[in-house]
Amino acid sequence: MGNSLENRALTPLLILPVVNRRAELLRGIRRNWTLYLLLCPSLIAALVFYYYPMASGFYHSFTYWDIKRTVWIGLENYQRMFEDPITLAAWRNMAILLIANIAIVLTLPLLGATLVAHVRSSVGQFWWRMLFVLPIVVPGTVIVFVWRWFYGMDGGLNIVLRAIGLGGITRWWLGDPHTALWGIIFVAFPWIAGLNFLVYLAALQSISRELLDAATVDGASSMRRFFYIELPLIRSQMLVLVALTFIFYIRSFDAPLIMTNGGPGSAGTLVPGLQMYRAVRDDLDLGYGSAIGNVLFAVTFLLVIVRSMVTRLRTGKSGV
Repeated sequence: MGNSLENRALTPLLILPVVNRRAELLRGIRRNWTLYLLLCPSLIAALVFYYYPMASGFYHSFTYWDIKRTVWIGLENYQRMFEDPITLAAWRNMAILLIANIAIVLTLPLLGATLVAHVRSSVGQFWWRMLFVLPIVVPGTVIVFVWRWFYGMDGGLNIVLRAIGLGGITRWWLGDPHTALWGIIFVAFPWIAGLNFLVYLAALQSISRELLDAATVDGASSMRRFFYIELPLIRSQMLVLVALTFIFYIRSFDAPLIMTNGGPGSAGTLVPGLQMYRAVRDDLDLGYGSAIGNVLFAVTFLLVIVRSMVTRLRTGKSGV
């Protein structure tokens, strides 16, 4: 009986915070109703063009779907995908491209940004920055087409090799299984221009000049200042660029599509994104394409979760 009276007495105390939060939420909505109204078109567009296709793709990945008919087949699309040897080759190619591009992101753009950030003259720094940033205005597709010509039999690479007396090693570089994937990796060499360069440059320029000058006065060389002061201070930007590179290249297939269409052979430069594109475009097997897309989404989502957990753990440790 005593416990029952205590529970009745505590019930209003437990409900009161919930009621207060709900009332505060309603007051906030009434106070900012114009902002919520302006957000509605964006929310509706996101629901129609992002979340509905995502839900549709998830459902249809368990079906045979060729526009004319939809037949529920359960996990057959996923089973087919994981049993297909071409899928293994596509994921291997993607892993190679991913590792190579992460290594690129962590090296040459950082080197270029570091050199530009240490140019003392503001005018010189401006022109160097313009030189590296200007290629951003060139569409990525145009760059890929230029490099496809560069690797051709009469392309720039073979012209250079013949000019220096190495005509014996000329070949159609994108038609050779041993060089095609490396040809895609080297697109846009030396990889300095672009978003990565700008992010590194902004991070380096935000470091206190007094801190670097103090290290110089203490006798630290340029290399020691870079590795012991600058590099640790831009670590968060590096992690962001690595995550963006992972997300971009795990779903990207424009370079393999334009340069080789996944060849040479059946899977010389094939990646899962191109495999999904082929299933949808060539075979009209929309269910199978949806299954591949769902796996790519799951891998990307897992990366986001892991990165959030790592960031939270690092923040917790630093707070302690």
